[in-house]
Amino acid sequence: MSEIDTLTQEKEDKKKRIKKRKLLEKNQEVVFRVIDKALRTRALSHAYLFVGPEGCLKEEMAQLVAQSIFCESDGVIREEELEDEKGEIARRVANGSYGDYLVIDGYRKSQISKEEVGMIQELFSKTTIEKSDYKVYVLKHIENTSIQAMNSLLKFLEEPTENVYAILTTDNIERILPTIVSRCVTVPFHSLSESVYKSLMEEEGVDPEDIYLLSRSIHLLDGFGDFVASDVYQIAKTMFKQYIGVENNKDLLLVDYDVRYRINPKDITGDDKTGTARDMNMDILKLFFTFLINYYKDMIQCPKEVPSWYYNSIESEHSLYPNKTYEKHIDTLIEQRDRCNRNNDLNLLLAQTIYRLEAF
Repeated sequence: MSEIDTLTQEKEDKKKRIKKRKLLEKNQEVVFRVIDKALRTRALSHAYLFVGPEGCLKEEMAQLVAQSIFCESDGVIREEELEDEKGEIARRVANGSYGDYLVIDGYRKSQISKEEVGMIQELFSKTTIEKSDYKVYVLKHIENTSIQAMNSLLKFLEEPTENVYAILTTDNIERILPTIVSRCVTVPFHSLSESVYKSLMEEEGVDPEDIYLLSRSIHLLDGFGDFVASDVYQIAKTMFKQYIGVENNKDLLLVDYDVRYRINPKDITGDDKTGTARDMNMDILKLFFTFLINYYKDMIQCPKEVPSWYYNSIESEHSLYPNKTYEKHIDTLIEQRDRCNRNNDLNLLLAQTIYRLEAF
């Protein structure tokens, strides 16, 4: 990438960060005020646990806290107002090149390991690398952490070191050891409304049909055009249309998934072809199940402002089965979606799901 391209990309990334901060300030007002006040009064806790559903901006808040600490800001930073030196610090924190800032993300991992927690302890037992006296580590999706790693982390949290700050994030607080929770200040985040996602998609010029499907199904804050064009979305959407009888033969879905839809490692570029293909197939099934969950919810609610093919499918289902209820369908799909992980056979999971749905 040329120097001009790099500078252009950095400006675009900065614009996105500023936009997300404004979304936080508007849509997570209570959280924003609490953190802003703690920074202003130098009353930050040594450890926070940010809790909330996917897409609620908790990871963005974690990064903002880290940037604000390292910039020694009076409150949450406003990156557009930073001087050159502090602006450079904020940029380096955002791109992960700041020496005293460490992020470990458990999203794609089977578990955050004890060795990774040990790496944090070893790194932060040394003197600071940068000019500031502060160190910050962020553990995303802390629920995906081994028991051994949680116990190791607990010891670290129980004996806080001056000027070392921990920010943990989770989608599911029930999967975290209570002793970990008790050592942190818990900060709850709420879901963003569908209208927020719709507005963001409209700004990017996403087709209304895709806006309807995605506004309740994914929790991106940008890059919607790329996601709509992705294999994950297009395959999940095609599978969904096939299952509800809009395109192709519903009865052939399992065969088509194995032959046409499932991503093959040989079609992937890069080093970890098998892992990438597995993750993409997992994302396809999760999105397919989510589309169906929303579809069966719409069976109950009977919305009018939906794509015509979607509305016609609902009307056809109601006319064929006027007394049918769909709560069991929704519960089954939520359960099966939660089982979409690296430890389960996805072909078998899809087959089990369809057989269970057809039995109702």
